[in-house]
Amino acid sequence: MVLIEDYPSNTSVARFVDRYQFYDIREPAFFKTVPNGKIECYLIKNGGFYRWDEEQNDFLSSNKNGFLPATNQVGFYRIPKSLICLNIKFKLNILSFSYFEKFIKKWRECKVTEIISQEDQERVLSALDQQHPKIPTELLDQIFEKWCESQLSNKQLEQLIQIVQHSETDDLKSTDIAHQMNMSTKTMERFVNKHFDLSPKELLQILRFEHTSFHLKKSEKQRLIDALAFGYYDQSHFNKECKRITGYSPKDFFSKLKLSTNDLIFENNLPSNDEN
Repeated sequence: MVLIEDYPSNTSVARFVDRYQFYDIREPAFFKTVPNGKIECYLIKNGGFYRWDEEQNDFLSSNKNGFLPATNQVGFYRIPKSLICLNIKFKLNILSFSYFEKFIKKWRECKVTEIISQEDQERVLSALDQQHPKIPTELLDQIFEKWCESQLSNKQLEQLIQIVQHSETDDLKSTDIAHQMNMSTKTMERFVNKHFDLSPKELLQILRFEHTSFHLKKSEKQRLIDALAFGYYDQSHFNKECKRITGYSPKDFFSKLKLSTNDLIFENNLPSNDEN
């Protein structure tokens, strides 16, 4: 199993793209994704994966390219044989682009080719060398810089994201967000639900936890104590949030994060019914 991560070097692209990931998995596997406040876009070179669908109560096969939405639920995935894949993690403010106007409700209908042409997809996947794994960051930056420049942004949505992201470690309330947005609380709550399919509280909780786990994964010591610096009231508060979001206690959660990333857990077995 190989996982390589890299970050955009272009500052304009870095506003909207969190990181690039290259996966090379050579055997069957199950894994969970932890809610991270990111929109995922993937391009598969070889193999494939299956995503657990709550409505169908079964694993459904992936396309060769596609999107995965930000959600407040743990995701379950199965790799039947192998997977060689490039994954792009977009920041939530990408939703301010006109292309993503209907993404939350109809993300399955969004076509990757409207962002990355078929020709560019082939160029990117051809650049993935399994013998000498390296992400074609410069090429990806060029593709996304061109696309970002062509988009018209939703200024209100960008403002909301700025408020939330700059307040991840604070006890930010819905009334505070509404005041800064010059909206009533009810209007702001409807606005958040429309664009993220989450309540303001859920959005804040997910972003804070992702921000916290990203930093705490780097430290092997005093993780529970350090968590308090990110806006949790006490150790019990962080324990409950971690359990609610990931399904694990902080100790178990961090012990399962074997890879460099902070939102992917490999499992040995099919998820049980009580987890779904």
